[in-house]
Amino acid sequence: MAIETRIQRRQTIQNVAYAVICLGLGLYGWYDYSIAYPAQDAIATQKEAYKSTFDELVKIPAEERTAEQQSKLKEADEFLITHKEAPSKREEYDYAIQLWLFIVGCGVLGTPWFVWAQWQLSRKRFRLDDDGTFHSPEGSFPASRITGIDMSRWMSKSIASVEVDGANRIPLDDFKYKGVEDIVAHFAARFEPGKWTSDARPIGDPKSRDTKRQLEAEAAASAASSTSDTERGARD
Repeated sequence: MAIETRIQRRQTIQNVAYAVICLGLGLYGWYDYSIAYPAQDAIATQKEAYKSTFDELVKIPAEERTAEQQSKLKEADEFLITHKEAPSKREEYDYAIQLWLFIVGCGVLGTPWFVWAQWQLSRKRFRLDDDGTFHSPEGSFPASRITGIDMSRWMSKSIASVEVDGANRIPLDDFKYKGVEDIVAHFAARFEPGKWTSDARPIGDPKSRDTKRQLEAEAAASAASSTSDTERGARD
C-alpha cells in the first residue's frame, strides 16, 4: 500500500496560531497608533493649556477677577482635577514602535508570512509507491535511483535526507509532515538493515511500536503460560 504524507496537525495549529497572534498584535498596534495615542496626546495638550490658564489666573486676586476670568479658572480647575492622572504626551518612539514593530512587523509582514508558510506546506506531497517509486516536490524517482538515506539528524531533528542518484538530497521532516516516519523506515530498512524499527526508531527503543508489540506479545504469552499451569495444577 502506497504511503503518502500530509501536513502534521501540530504544524497547522502552529502556523494558524502565529498568524492569528500576529494579526492581533497588528490590530493592537493600529489601535494605539491611530486612536489611543492621538487621544492621549490631545488630552495632554488640553491639560497643558488648562494648567497654563490656571497658573495665570490664580495669581489674580479673587476680587479683581472678571466674571469671564472666574469662569475660565473654574473650568481649568475642574479639568485638571478630572484629568489629574492623565499621562503625558507619547514620545515619537512610541509611535515608531507601534508602526514598525506591530503594524508593519506583525500585521503587514507576520500574518501573511505564516499564511504563506501554511500554503507552501499544503502544496508539498511525498509519496512512496508499492514498487518503491518515490515522489517528492523535486520529482519522481524509481527505486533504482534511490542510493541511500542520511539518518544523522533523524533522532535529534526528526529530519532524514533521501539520497537520489543525480539529484540533490531530499529532506523529509517528520515535524511538518505526518507519514514521513513510514517512508523513512522503508529506506532505513533497505539501506541500514537491522538498525531501525518499522517506525524508524533504533532497534530496542522502548518508544517504538515494534518494542511495544513485542512486550505485549511476551506479556500475553506469559499470561497464557500461567493460565495453562494453573489449569494443569487444578487437574492434578
